[in-house]
Amino acid sequence: MTAHKIALVGAGNISRTHLTSYAKHPDRVEVVTACDPLPERRDWVRDTFGVTRTYESVDQMIEAGGWDVAVVCTPSHVRTSAVLELAAAGKHIFVEKPLSFDLADARAIVDACAAAGVQLAVNQNFRDSYAIGLGRELIDQGEIGDVLAISQQELTFRQDKGWRLSQEHHALSVMGIHWFDGFRVLLGREATWLSARTFSSPAVDSAGETDASVQIFFGDTPVTYLQSFSSRVERTETLVFGTTGTLQLGYAEAHLHRDGETKTLPNPLVGPERSEAMFLGLDRLLTAVETGVEPANSGRDNLRTVALLDAAYRSADTGAPIELKDGLPW
Repeated sequence: MTAHKIALVGAGNISRTHLTSYAKHPDRVEVVTACDPLPERRDWVRDTFGVTRTYESVDQMIEAGGWDVAVVCTPSHVRTSAVLELAAAGKHIFVEKPLSFDLADARAIVDACAAAGVQLAVNQNFRDSYAIGLGRELIDQGEIGDVLAISQQELTFRQDKGWRLSQEHHALSVMGIHWFDGFRVLLGREATWLSARTFSSPAVDSAGETDASVQIFFGDTPVTYLQSFSSRVERTETLVFGTTGTLQLGYAEAHLHRDGETKTLPNPLVGPERSEAMFLGLDRLLTAVETGVEPANSGRDNLRTVALLDAAYRSADTGAPIELKDGLPW
């Protein structure tokens, strides 16, 4: 097994989960350098995780060399410039979600990485840390028959801090990107139609939307999705309705309801910090680097997840539904 030398780009809050995860797999991952414009964040990486080579900018870290794969944990609105700079330098890239808010921008990133001959993967960690992957396995095994519909609710009261508060887009970009990706994985096919409405609750300090209602069709299979960052009721639940049974998915487990009985299956990859899921996403990229075979969580695959996010915002802005073909706008 090959241990790859990793560079961390951006040492904000989410980087703690990445670094904690990677530290458990020294035979596969060695974080050797990091960059962040804030000196206190560079100090934190050094003092907490022993990453002694730190830099103020991406270009300084590229010039110093000594690594082959970048993990990009920057804020969303500066992510594109960092990824394009890394691709131009010939570095393989594992990037936080969302790859972009905008489909055209996401296409530009994917095309730039392809032109540079580098592998690009996206950290859609809910495929592992939520019971989405487990649900897909149960569907493949025929446990609920043919899928008829999906109902998704994530209701919580969430007050973010820092850079997120000033962004034009909020709840769907923070959490909807997980669920859009999850619907694709569970159904194993792409969306054909989407309609969305959003609003921003005065109870939450945010420039972007706090709540959304989204209806998606994957062919003749409907998905109903409700997202709230302003709810006083806490609930996160995915229901997958089949011809012979129903799946009830959460973070820690999946419940299979069938013939008047319920079977509970634990999600083996759940954890308090989603740490193993973070490593698995990166490991898929590393395997792609070694084999030349594009990973399941590739940037190219993620275009269809970003397309749903992009379509939701366009539908909410215009009040009109968006038609898609093979998961992409016509």
